[in-house]
Amino acid sequence: MDPSTHAFDPEHALDGVRTVVASTDPESGRPRGLWSDESVARGLAGHFGVWAYGWLGAAQECPDSGSVITSLPPSGLGARDLEAQAQRYTGALVQWRAWLEELAGAFARLAPDVDADAEDARRRRERGVAPLVALVVERTQAGELWLGPCAQALGWFFECTGMSTEDAEDLADEVVDAHFENWIAPGQEALDRARSAGGGHGA
Repeated sequence: MDPSTHAFDPEHALDGVRTVVASTDPESGRPRGLWSDESVARGLAGHFGVWAYGWLGAAQECPDSGSVITSLPPSGLGARDLEAQAQRYTGALVQWRAWLEELAGAFARLAPDVDADAEDARRRRERGVAPLVALVVERTQAGELWLGPCAQALGWFFECTGMSTEDAEDLADEVVDAHFENWIAPGQEALDRARSAGGGHGA
């Protein structure tokens, strides 16, 4: 998911998305854009790189959903307008890429150096929790589904501090499930508990 490993020009994304949307879904034999979001996501991942699949779980048409991507028109799947579908999927893809780049910038500021010792990595992990949660809250407005993006962002960050993927995901889920709630932006007390939990791994 690291955007630095996949070049992407949002100004020219529409042409690639048009190609994917009009391409044939291998299971149905129909154009991907007239078949399913899942088929389009697989096609976009093949065309742009694996990162491009991630928008699928991050997009909701409802602006208050708490998802990372909300400024999308109704899907209209089944409509025979491939251009409208291409425009919609391009919007989702560009927003998803912008979110990945925003997270990557935060990770660069918050993560330990590659040669940091275990204690420095632990401290960095602890200090990184609150600003990352704030970033997710700002993006999602702490709506109904905000805990998913929060756990995902924290898991990726924990991995940047030297944890294995499995341990990072487990710790992120533990932090989010134990200390945060749907529809509620966490206050200072909840953030302090989450920081302690994040920094407690490896202590």
